[in-house]
Amino acid sequence: MPGGVVLQELLSFLTEAIGKAVDPRPGSNKHYSLHDIVMAAFAVFFSQSPSFLSHQRLMQQSRGMNNATTMFSIDQLPTDVQIRNVLDKVVPDTWRTVYRRCFEYLQVQNALEQFRDFNNTLLVALDGTGYFHSERIHCPGCTVTKHRDGRTSYTHTVLMAAVVKPDSAQVVALQPEFIAPQEGHDKQDCELQAAKRWIAEVGATYSSQGITLLGDDIYTCTPIITQAGAEELSFIFVAKPQSHKYLYEEIHSFEQLGQIQQLSESKTEKSKRRHYHYRFINELSLTNAEDAVPVNWVELTVTDDSGKQLYRNAFVTNHMISSENVAAVVAAGRCRWKIENEDFNTLKTKGYHFEHNFGHGSSHLSQTLLSLNIIGFLFHTLLELLDENYALLREKLPRRDMFFQHIAALTQYLCFASWQSLIQFMLRGILHGPGPPPDPLSIIE
Repeated sequence: MPGGVVLQELLSFLTEAIGKAVDPRPGSNKHYSLHDIVMAAFAVFFSQSPSFLSHQRLMQQSRGMNNATTMFSIDQLPTDVQIRNVLDKVVPDTWRTVYRRCFEYLQVQNALEQFRDFNNTLLVALDGTGYFHSERIHCPGCTVTKHRDGRTSYTHTVLMAAVVKPDSAQVVALQPEFIAPQEGHDKQDCELQAAKRWIAEVGATYSSQGITLLGDDIYTCTPIITQAGAEELSFIFVAKPQSHKYLYEEIHSFEQLGQIQQLSESKTEKSKRRHYHYRFINELSLTNAEDAVPVNWVELTVTDDSGKQLYRNAFVTNHMISSENVAAVVAAGRCRWKIENEDFNTLKTKGYHFEHNFGHGSSHLSQTLLSLNIIGFLFHTLLELLDENYALLREKLPRRDMFFQHIAALTQYLCFASWQSLIQFMLRGILHGPGPPPDPLSIIE
């Protein structure tokens, strides 16, 4: 796709959401537009430079121009305090349409099809993670934990969702669901309750695309599986023996009768021989309840030539399992770890400062800032999938932290006409080294 088109389209999704948001400021005391305030915060996360705004303010003062204006269409640069004060009152639901528009954009560009996997479905991994912890700072949205030693801790956690694929290093972030006290409920919120809300709202929206949910052992329960079925979503969830005693008693009974099907195969992986042994059976009951949900069960054990066990895990699914597809079922189920490695790990350790406290506020600030950070991550994913110049640059700078370091340094000293001008400037430097001066349209002197 032509350079610069993708980011402008993505930014239009964010601008659209801002336009529909309710400005929390009363009266006419609105020196800075809500657009400038949101975009200023987003620019920090998209550039992954905590000092981005301060550098652009200095550039504006000294040169009368700045990258926040040329790249993100920010007319006036608000202060950090003003940004936090306003965003604290903006509800997190404001940004939900951005995720949906990005998903639809991938569909239109025929880029979503490359993520289809088992049974031609999209694998969507669900998992909860924390992003804030303190024994001092807190807000009404915090989860409160009373410790035995008298301490009280306050945390923020979120249910993350992403489209994953076994052989893909990229994941497509979907709308998260924040785990926070819910109005009208006395009990504290938890990951399973957040998952039920996510399945009812987001899962239902995408069910027509053919979705298989992936999750760890806590999702293997009647409420989640029942709701997934109601929304026409498939699932492959981890199933541990200690958590599902009735299920494994049933499996043991069928094993005694010789009704557990088995399949073995060997592979050479990185010059090492690995032996895969599958056991599976269809149409079991998850519990002993009269209305127990039916599940199909599969177990994989991996050993080396000496017989040493390298891996063992089991899954339940609503997909029928056979000798022809058992390996693919397990490969899809094991893919749930990608939300930890390619999503959580990237956000936490590869430049996105996921767990950094950019501001907590007294209402919604923590959730809104995290939302903008995840959207920044999502935009970079779509750029890599759809923008050829960006993809080439990322190939040359595969480490995200180094990629962002280059961006931070360049935007501190030079003002570019657009984001694409910055990408092209970086590409020329990497591919050709010292040479002719940059295109005067790329850098504003």
